[in-house]
Amino acid sequence: RWQRQYEKLLKAVPSARVARDLDADLSAEPALTTTTGDRHRVEKIVARFRSYGLKPEVRTYYAYLSLPKRVRVEMTAPRERTLPVKEKKQPWQKHYDEVIPSHNGMSPSGNVRGEVVYANYGRPEDFALLDAKGVSVKGKIVLARYGAVFRGIKPREAAKRGAKGMLIYSDPADDGFVRGPVYPDGPWRAADGIQRGSIAQIQLAAGDPQTPGWAAVKGAHRIPPSEAPMLTGLIPTTPISYGAAEPLLRALKGEEAPEEWQGGLPFTYRIGPGGTKVHLDLKNEFQVRPLWDVTVRIPGSEHPEQEVVLGAHHDAWAYGSSDNLSGTENVLQVGRALGKLLKKGWRPKRSVVLATWDGEEYGLFGSTEYAEQRAKQLRNAVAYVNMDGAGGSEFGTSATPALDRSVIDASKDVDWPGTDGTLYEAWKAQNDGKTPIGRIGGGSDFQAFFQRYGVPAMDLGSSSPGSSGNYHCSCDDFYWMSHFGDPGWQYHAAMSRVVGIATLRLANADVVAIGYRPYAAETAQYLTDFTDEQRTRLGSVVVDVSRDIKQAEAWQRAAEALQARADEALRKGDTRAFRRLNTKIMQTERDLLTQAGLPGRPWYRHQIYAPGIDTGYATQRLPALNDALFIDHDVRTAKAYEARLFQSLRAATRTLAPEE
Repeated sequence: RWQRQYEKLLKAVPSARVARDLDADLSAEPALTTTTGDRHRVEKIVARFRSYGLKPEVRTYYAYLSLPKRVRVEMTAPRERTLPVKEKKQPWQKHYDEVIPSHNGMSPSGNVRGEVVYANYGRPEDFALLDAKGVSVKGKIVLARYGAVFRGIKPREAAKRGAKGMLIYSDPADDGFVRGPVYPDGPWRAADGIQRGSIAQIQLAAGDPQTPGWAAVKGAHRIPPSEAPMLTGLIPTTPISYGAAEPLLRALKGEEAPEEWQGGLPFTYRIGPGGTKVHLDLKNEFQVRPLWDVTVRIPGSEHPEQEVVLGAHHDAWAYGSSDNLSGTENVLQVGRALGKLLKKGWRPKRSVVLATWDGEEYGLFGSTEYAEQRAKQLRNAVAYVNMDGAGGSEFGTSATPALDRSVIDASKDVDWPGTDGTLYEAWKAQNDGKTPIGRIGGGSDFQAFFQRYGVPAMDLGSSSPGSSGNYHCSCDDFYWMSHFGDPGWQYHAAMSRVVGIATLRLANADVVAIGYRPYAAETAQYLTDFTDEQRTRLGSVVVDVSRDIKQAEAWQRAAEALQARADEALRKGDTRAFRRLNTKIMQTERDLLTQAGLPGRPWYRHQIYAPGIDTGYATQRLPALNDALFIDHDVRTAKAYEARLFQSLRAATRTLAPEE
């Protein structure tokens, strides 16, 4: 009853009017991390938290990053043409001179000329097809379209094959006019829309590239950039619009591209080389610059050492109304609600930390440095709740399996705009009666918490049709959000309620609602699938995981037994049992880490989930086993990691077992 009372009060606070006002204010100028606009945004966030009666703290870290000083892209054959490297200014856009031109963060500088080869999405399999066709990219400039994999995979693969440089464009078939009306008449990407974005190798590590594994505070030891895993194996790379890519593709000769490589421009795509030549001149300035996280800590009344962290990044490639002021504004709305609850005498049982992170766009800088600085305190973190794009009609989420039930339960208690029912009902209606929850991979601020320190995490988001059309573009602005993304700002307010309730329940539950029975069952299935994949790809089973499957099943039984003990303790109100149970629940996700780190990328420690080594964003299950056996073809290492996984599964089982 106590919890329901305060949830009702919390749900009444977030409003569409406040959401609109926050976005109008915070998106008034571009806020690329470490710039003046970013600092102004931080100051506004601090002022808002203070106005809610909270006590924000600004944490400064120092990150090595690139800023574009010169970007020149010229078509030199079959005719000469200078290509645009920035969108047209719209009348409502202020401080437009501060919007940077096309830039792939962390790209090396370079002044290169060469013939163009088209490589579809620039995936490993796309380059393999070029190899099979006898088309070499050595000494060439590769043109690839965005999508399918993390953008940093594309230049990595081109560099492996000796390419001089790379251009990445957004094809209209993926997010432009083929999909519908374009900005400013519709939500989809216009011909001049450029998708900026970092190519730092976040599948190898995250955070400041020079301090992998420790906090980038003033005076911290820094490794040379040449030794930084995130900066390895890259070539000069920049994004362009599909309007700029069109003449390059139209003039390209060579073999006709396969049907699945054809895009939305009105001609037949060819692979090259031949016909098209390009001059790419990039001068990117690298330096260590300050960035600023904003955090608020509300101490818990019973377990102040235990924390629930709710976070979203506030930096953007340009204005960033969708990515990710929508998330930041939700954190602020939750802060506003908690401020009102505090004035009514409420206190959370566990501490609640509200955070807006800086530097996410370059490689998850702010959240990672915070986590690395507070590694010891994170041993007592109950959960991390993330938002990265949270202001649209279509709900989506990923989480550790241990938090699935928490996500579903929170969705049942929030009305969803545009419907007569709850978010849960709308979620099911949008997905053929199901409530799909993805597994955490890569690409947002949950990575350090979950994949390095084993903090159970969930990522809650929502988007509208056409949201991909404004991704990392100057068109991601207040105009776009108020016309296409969430014109009534009702979805922003609803998402604030969802994350607010999810956070409060994790902070206040007598026994934390983190369950490992489905987690163990999924893990057993992953292991079975790994065995089947060996038979398919290798013809036999070379790494036996049968004992791991049995151990995962034992872990499942232990989780079921713990849930039964928790139910009994709740019936009796046994507060001494609560503490013992919560200690076990909080430890279990950490049991799945390996201190050795994953093979070839020791920053990552989680043995069940990691970003795919060849995808960057998509989730790789059993990453150590997969990487060692199927990527590196190293049976010995795969067997060594099987032993580590077995020990982790035994530890998770023992943790959940009753005390002797």
